Amino acid sequence: MVDETEPQRRPIEVATTDELSTALTMVISKGLPCSEKTAPELLLDLKSVYARAVIPSDTLSRLQALNELLPRPIARLDDARYREGVQILFGLAPGTRKTSLTARRRQGAELLGYSQAHFREAIEADLVHAVAVAVHDDLLRYRSRVKRASESLEPTGDTPALGPEHINAEEELISRIWQHVYGLRAELIATLRLSDVAGLEAQAEDHRQAGLRQQDELRRLIHEYSQTYAKEMIRHGDAEYAVEALERLAEWR
Repeated sequence: MVDETEPQRRPIEVATTDELSTALTMVISKGLPCSEKTAPELLLDLKSVYARAVIPSDTLSRLQALNELLPRPIARLDDARYREGVQILFGLAPGTRKTSLTARRRQGAELLGYSQAHFREAIEADLVHAVAVAVHDDLLRYRSRVKRASESLEPTGDTPALGPEHINAEEELISRIWQHVYGLRAELIATLRLSDVAGLEAQAEDHRQAGLRQQDELRRLIHEYSQTYAKEMIRHGDAEYAVEALERLAEWR
């Protein structure tokens, strides 16, 4: 069963671009991908990161979601040279991963035609701010639509709708995958909720067995999707989820 001993944290719905810039400045010190030691708590706790994590309550799952999220708004920056400068600064450009911040600053300054001192003192903040604005815009897309006993997140911020483009075999299979994702989650919650209640041990075991069945079916459907469509990502509304991440989800115990 999944370890749910980590204290529950509330996802952050609102953050200013200044706050995001400060957090992103911490990221560039080591570059992407972030590690457990270098990932700022603010970024890990953003609602947009929670919504993309396979297991939102798990820090490592959110860390993976953060590392998958940050390169996307950077890749969508309009100005090509500016974008390449940001990719260098964050360690995303070829040959810059795990290089020192000094080396990345030097390469970025050369690309954009500035002295290293001017790049470090003025241009770097502009590059980081551009990413902060993009992350902020992404955060605004994630809205709580329904208030329940526990915080409920919709991955896209949009009400699911069925149109002609959804009436196909792939969309049906994706829907069945998510049916069992949430079925497995429900059985895990029920098992953990009842396991320490005196007299309800048998019910807890029933839910555990039901969870194993959900797990087996989820694993089968993910394999079918991978074999049939040969895709690495599964779309759920506007969000994308790695098939590999869902496969790890199917290994919950």
